[in-house]
Amino acid sequence: MGVYLLSLRDFNKDKNSFTAEFWMWSVCPSKNLKPLETLEIINATDTKAAYDSVTERKDLYGGFVSQEKVYWSQRKITATFYHNWDVPNYPFDRHVLEIPLEEALYDSSAFVYTLDKPNSNYRNSIKLDGWQITNFSFTQIEVPYKTTFGDPELPIGKSNYSRMNISISIQRDQISSFFKLIAGVYVAFAISLLSFFYDSGKTSLISARSSIIVGSLLITLLNIGIIQAIIGHSEKLTLVDKIHLTTLIYILIAAIITVCSRVIYETGREKLALRFDREICFSLFLISFIIVNAILIQKASVG
Repeated sequence: MGVYLLSLRDFNKDKNSFTAEFWMWSVCPSKNLKPLETLEIINATDTKAAYDSVTERKDLYGGFVSQEKVYWSQRKITATFYHNWDVPNYPFDRHVLEIPLEEALYDSSAFVYTLDKPNSNYRNSIKLDGWQITNFSFTQIEVPYKTTFGDPELPIGKSNYSRMNISISIQRDQISSFFKLIAGVYVAFAISLLSFFYDSGKTSLISARSSIIVGSLLITLLNIGIIQAIIGHSEKLTLVDKIHLTTLIYILIAAIITVCSRVIYETGREKLALRFDREICFSLFLISFIIVNAILIQKASVG
């Protein structure tokens, strides 16, 4: 049995699916064996098959001992498969797309796949928008079941069936879109930094300082909604979520610093309040934010 992957498309996070198109072929010693017809495509919907053919050939490869003639069958398959598009490390997420193909009629005591690995591959010209293929593998396993599906010739309670797995590893090839998505939250953080340069002793400036912090908060919350609309909702915390939560925490800290600076000023220590804002808090605020973000991105990129 062999496969040749023609295309991957329709990556759909909302429906947890992707579509694949590929050729399959079999070489059998008897025309009574029809593995392409008894094949079950696991976890697939909207399956379509075309270009079925069966041709008698000479066995020049010597795949079957004492067999002069063999039967070569081909079929082109297009199907939509289930895949959980888990994106906690977006845009550094990596996925392995699985296409499981299993014999549905004969158990492994009567029928086992032998893979045509030298001829099984994928089309080099496959174009995936925003993705690249990093690995392709074609393997065979025997899948155990705790049932015989009623077969009276099998031991009660168990059976094994031959399965082929096509695995395609992919990863995103562009991360520029990531920085476009989080640009808003970084702008919000930068705006919140301006609050440290307002004199805590003047009432009107305190009001302006609070307005800056509130504005930064609103920009961050708005950016969260935009990103969820673009990459979808995830039950797990994604890298983008972590960056936004970090920014929200820093904005809260900026608000607390504003109150502390005002208290220091009201105790008559005006110079200390100014130094507290511009020399101590501003530096710690900026440096720690950069470090935290670098750690989050670094963990996601190698995760």
